[in-house]
Order: sequence, then structure tokens, then C-alpha cells
Amino acid sequence: MLHRIAVFLFGVLLVCNAQAQSNYPNKSIRWVVPWPAGGIADTQARLIAEHLGKMLGQQVVVDNRPGGSGIIGAEIVAKSKPDGYTLLYVSPNEQAIAQALGLKVPYDASKAFTPITQFLRRPPVLVASDSLKVRTVADLVKLAKSERDSLSYGTPGVAHFNHFVSEVFNRRVGIDVPSVPYKGEAPMLTDMIGGQVAYGFAFAATVEPLIKAGRLRALATTGRIRSPQLPEVPTFTELGMPDLEFYIWTGMAAPAQLPAAIVNTLQTAISKVLQSPALKARREFADSEIVASKSEVFAAHLTAERARWIQLVKQAGITPE
Repeated sequence: MLHRIAVFLFGVLLVCNAQAQSNYPNKSIRWVVPWPAGGIADTQARLIAEHLGKMLGQQVVVDNRPGGSGIIGAEIVAKSKPDGYTLLYVSPNEQAIAQALGLKVPYDASKAFTPITQFLRRPPVLVASDSLKVRTVADLVKLAKSERDSLSYGTPGVAHFNHFVSEVFNRRVGIDVPSVPYKGEAPMLTDMIGGQVAYGFAFAATVEPLIKAGRLRALATTGRIRSPQLPEVPTFTELGMPDLEFYIWTGMAAPAQLPAAIVNTLQTAISKVLQSPALKARREFADSEIVASKSEVFAAHLTAERARWIQLVKQAGITPE
């Protein structure tokens, strides 16, 4: 008798789960963005969330949880229920770089998440405070070598993608200045404008208005080709440094064991959002290459990225500060 009751209850549970998945979403969705408001990650996420909410018929609420170069927000999602109502904005920072650097991470990135889709990739740009009066990469290198004790560079956080690119750049050109980590790109750029830090890497969508206003100066981009937003800025490859070609990528993930039906619903909707002319026309996406990959393709990409960053960190000899 007890066995029959158990089988019956199990069957009811399966039916309820199937109905919940088929009705997804039937309430608002929380999207954890592990970066502060105002940066490019936040602005792009909010634009995607707005269009995604309309596509799904439910509000997608951006929840900024900055700190730990994305680790704090990622931990929140890793410990959440895999029902599709708590999602994570992902990047190389909390998915690969932190582990490659040997930082203490409270989750196993390879097991804690369900990959949904990769959004895009984009190259960072080397920018300097206009107060330095440098015009080229060569000018910056010369200044950094002659005034090492009075200069520092900014990063959006320890183990952030742009922190890594900065360290690779410093080693490549032979300069040694201390870094100042921030909780995101926006506060870093504020201090760079004020002259508290000399230079750093940021993204064209964020710094273009500041460059046009004469508050920052762009020196070079890590992309294969020049940025359409900053066509006068050379690539590192043009400057004879092809080894400084880098792209950051972003995407969406959920807690591990998210049902396939929900994964497919989200991936399909996001793909339509990312391909929409209205979104592509926005300045915030002008320097981005849209990917909109399937879940299994994104999962393979994440596996390859984790292995790649371990090798890159080892080759560059970078350790946490």
C-alpha cells in the first residue's frame, strides 16, 4: 500500500514539474549581474532584459551584486533553485580566470551552472587619463618607465578580464606599475578621469563619450580590426603586437540541472533578442560581435575557455595581488 502511495505521489510530482516547465515563465525572473550599475555589463544586461521580458511576457529584473570580480553574484546563483527564475550574467572572470589564478572560489564553475547561451564578444581598449597628455602607446610606455613611482593603472577588479589584459600589456612593453582594483568599470573610469589612476583597459561603448569629451584618450584596441566607434584608434596588431589580441565574451547561465525545456525557451528568446535590429542599433552594442550560441555550444566554449586561461595565466606568470 505504501509503495503504491509513493509511486502515485512521484507521478503527481512529475506531472507538476512538467506543467511548471510548460508554463514557464509565469512570474518575474531575477537576473543576477555581478557588476555595479553604470558599467557596460550593466547597461547591456538591462537592454537585453527589457527586450527579453517583452519576448517572454514576464519582467526580467536585473539584480546587481558586484564584488569579487563576479564571484559574489555567481555564488548566489550557484546556490539557487534551478527553476529558471534566477539567472546569471556570465563572463570569463568568474567562470575561468579566477580559478586559473588560484583564487578561492566557493563553487566549481564546471559543475555549478547550466550554460544557456553566449551573447557576444568584444575587444577592450587601452585608455589613459587626458591629464597625462600622452598621445600614443609609446608615449605611455615612456612615461611609465620614467615616472614609475607616481603612476598606477586601474582595473574593474582583481582577476577581471581587463586586469589580466593589463598585466599582459605591462609585461609585453616592459613596464612595472601597481594596479588599483575597483568594483567595476564605472568607478575605475571616474578615478581615471580625475587622475587618480593613469590608464587601464575599458570598452568602446563605455569610453566613447568620454573620449569625445576630451576626458580620456584611447591609445589602442585589442581587436583584430579597428573599432567602428573609434576608427582613428590603432589596433595592437598594427603597432607590431599581435599577441595582444583579446576579446571578452558574455552570456547567460543558470544553476546546475536546469530543465532542458527551460534552457531551450530562454536560448530561443535571447537569440531573437540579440538579432533584433533595435538592439543591434544601440550604441552599447556597436563594438560587439553577436554570437547567440546554442546551450551545448556555449558549454563546449566554457570548457575550452577554462583550459585556455589556465595556460595563459601560466605563460604570463600572473599571480593574484
